[in-house]
Amino acid sequence: MAEKWYPVIDYSLCEECGTCTNKCTHGVYDKKKAPAPVVVNPRECVDHCHGCGNLCPQGAITYVGDDTGWKPPHGCANTEESCGCGCH
Repeated sequence: MAEKWYPVIDYSLCEECGTCTNKCTHGVYDKKKAPAPVVVNPRECVDHCHGCGNLCPQGAITYVGDDTGWKPPHGCANTEESCGCGCH
């Protein structure tokens, strides 16, 4: 599991669809708060896994420690390059 890798949710983009909380089988998200994605066990995230981020329909997930150049495949609803989501 990862020491410096975990998902970060941009709640301004998140629609609380539950896709990420249902995808993750490592206990990173609080299942009791689902479908809202609340990261409770960041160290349980698998290093360089983009599973939940690849599935997020809003592009609301980025990762602390991501040095891979990965970008949310579904983009970001925010068109401003300075939005801070890391997808531009």
